[in-house]
Amino acid sequence: MGNTVPACVPPIQAALRLLPGQRPTLDYVFEAPLEALASELHVEVITSTITDADFFGCVVVRGARIVVMLSPNLGEYETDFFTRYLTAHAYKLEMEPLPTPFDVELNDMTHAVTA
Repeated sequence: MGNTVPACVPPIQAALRLLPGQRPTLDYVFEAPLEALASELHVEVITSTITDADFFGCVVVRGARIVVMLSPNLGEYETDFFTRYLTAHAYKLEMEPLPTPFDVELNDMTHAVTA
């Protein structure tokens, strides 16, 4: 008799949750359910009116509040991915550069944001 696990038993997966005051990890940002991520990290996602093909989105950080503004031309997958990518940038998490053609340009836009 060997050590076997019945095929009908699903693997147990721990729920991804961030502890209060804890800085998120890159794994958390890219694996947590998007709605929970946005709620726990105080991320608001809005749709931009910028329709330029070179613009996918931007992120504005004000204290503990993060606003991700995305192009209206993005599909569901791109909206999910870029929300997570820009949130990771807001937390200054270490990431490898995106593959071509997703070049990212970082700009200080604090002069353009009203209080």
